[in-house]
Amino acid sequence: MVEREHQLSVIFDTIADVTFVLRVEEGGRYQFVFANKAFEKTTGLPLKRVLGRYVQDIIPEPSLSLVLTKYREAIASMEPVVWQETSVYPSGQVVGEVRVTPVADEHGRCYQLVGVVHDLTKEKQVERALRVSNERFAYALRATADAIYDWTVGDDMLYWGEGYEKLFGHHLTENPTPFSKWADCVHPDDSLRTVEGLRQTVLETTDLFWQEEYRFRRADGTWAEVFDRGFLVRDAAGQAVRMIGAMQDITARKLAERQQQLLTEKLLSQNADQQQFTFIVSHNLRAPLSNALGFSSLLTRVEKQSEVFDTSLQNLHTCLQQLDAVLTDVNDILSVRDEQAGYRPEPVPLAAVCEQAILGLQAALQAAGGQLSCQIPADLRVAGSRAYFHSIFHNLISNAIKYRADARPLRIDIVATTALAQGLTITVRDNGLGFDRQKAGDNVFQLYRRFHAGQAGRGIGLYLVRAHVEAMGGQVAVASRLNEGTKFTIHFRSYADENLSH
Repeated sequence: MVEREHQLSVIFDTIADVTFVLRVEEGGRYQFVFANKAFEKTTGLPLKRVLGRYVQDIIPEPSLSLVLTKYREAIASMEPVVWQETSVYPSGQVVGEVRVTPVADEHGRCYQLVGVVHDLTKEKQVERALRVSNERFAYALRATADAIYDWTVGDDMLYWGEGYEKLFGHHLTENPTPFSKWADCVHPDDSLRTVEGLRQTVLETTDLFWQEEYRFRRADGTWAEVFDRGFLVRDAAGQAVRMIGAMQDITARKLAERQQQLLTEKLLSQNADQQQFTFIVSHNLRAPLSNALGFSSLLTRVEKQSEVFDTSLQNLHTCLQQLDAVLTDVNDILSVRDEQAGYRPEPVPLAAVCEQAILGLQAALQAAGGQLSCQIPADLRVAGSRAYFHSIFHNLISNAIKYRADARPLRIDIVATTALAQGLTITVRDNGLGFDRQKAGDNVFQLYRRFHAGQAGRGIGLYLVRAHVEAMGGQVAVASRLNEGTKFTIHFRSYADENLSH
């Protein structure tokens, strides 16, 4: 008998539904004589605090009054009684479908009640969420201009609110529409992340929310940038039933964000350049000017026919040449800044501009015995400044020629690639002397930075390259290794020039 009771206990403990047995006593008292582990898990009450106790001590009001009424009904009819009950236990609020079956002794009197409770808490939560969601959806359809939708996952159909036609211009000849019609309008570059990501969330997770930013094709063929957020309704098994969400057109906001970011980057760069320019130019002006003043003062105090006079005069001339070179640099830099202030982007035929820069350096390239390969699509048009791109190519090519390695023939490769999502990338690579990139640090593009003392140069070429690139909303980076060569990478993001006309 004991073994049989143990086996029954093991079986009941494997049942997910709450199972309990009550001893029926005189005076309408009911004592717990058995409860399975699901009872403890569902209510949060330890079994050792339940077994041997009476129902009045365990079940709280107002559920207790209902429970006692149902127990009496079952005993009187000697038939199972079923009802729904909501009670608050240490585990929280529990909603369950209760079934109580009376057990009679040999005299036909009820001496036990066997109860089974099917936990409906999660199902009721889903029903409640669905009801609230439906109400909110109905109100949202009237109150918002966003594209509200209701996706029924089972039949893969989307019901659209009025905002869909207003925002994107797609005339709804049928509503709901197949899910695939929405998916076909997602930008190809965003499709994997958006469409497949959504299906993965719905089918392979238990998440209740999904959100994404992506590009969506309007009826006129243009692309809107949207923020899409949906709430997933799942059944008791966790399977997605519906998703209710909204597509918001954020094109204007994203454009403003990009413009603000580019302007911020430009202002920070200009501020840093201003400090660097002020310090270096003032230093470079002060040194030759101070020396010139010293030599001119000395000339007034020595004999004109003396060797000291001739040497001082020659040194004075050298100082004035240095001063003139600095003033020329200042003029060039200020001219660049004046041009940037009035800059307006235009469609620039990049290959033609590069060929023009190469033509101007053809003699120097031939004299160096170098070869140059230009792989820029002939039909590539880039929003920017023709003069800026010419200056960029001229400075980078002339640097490659100037700092070539005598141990091997010079090779220069220029490549331009474009992608809608990534933008434009231009690389200029040579196999020249190179320099220690790590040692150079962040100073590569600063004024008067030079890496090969044995070569003549003013030290402003790379400064001008960066100034022109950043004026057009781009970025420039350099990688170099001693005795191997140098590679410049110029990148223009999509929409990089949009802030430059404002």
